[in-house]
Amino acid sequence: MNRRGFLATVPSLLLAGCAARLGIADRVEVAEKAIRLYPRGDDEPADVAVRRYDPADGPFYLELHDDLEIDPDEPLVISDSLAEKLEAHFEGVEYRISVCEPGSDDCRLTTVARLDFNEVEVGDIIDLVSRSSGARLVEVHERRADRD
Repeated sequence: MNRRGFLATVPSLLLAGCAARLGIADRVEVAEKAIRLYPRGDDEPADVAVRRYDPADGPFYLELHDDLEIDPDEPLVISDSLAEKLEAHFEGVEYRISVCEPGSDDCRLTTVARLDFNEVEVGDIIDLVSRSSGARLVEVHERRADRD
């Protein structure tokens, strides 16, 4: 990376590192990840993949449609090709996460971009910035896999 490129990334890195400490981002635990599809026409939206975390049982799928071709033993990650397929066949696709204050039942559901969705796994502790159109991942603070 050249000097100009490095200097251009410094503000983003500083903001990401300080967002939680400044109170801009919330430090939360990912309790659930879900894919919601909005069919064309009058059909109701449906959650076609739901992965949840339970501290006693670990991560598990509550719902997983076979058409998605996702390994039930793997985290819920949506590839570029699957995202293109879903976007071509449905009116809308939402990548949703339910996040909770660590150690509490104070949870909320929000939407995130697919790249942010793919970056996190249920049980991870993350720094998240909420906005009116959804949320943005600042960083993964602690991976669940590192705690187990």
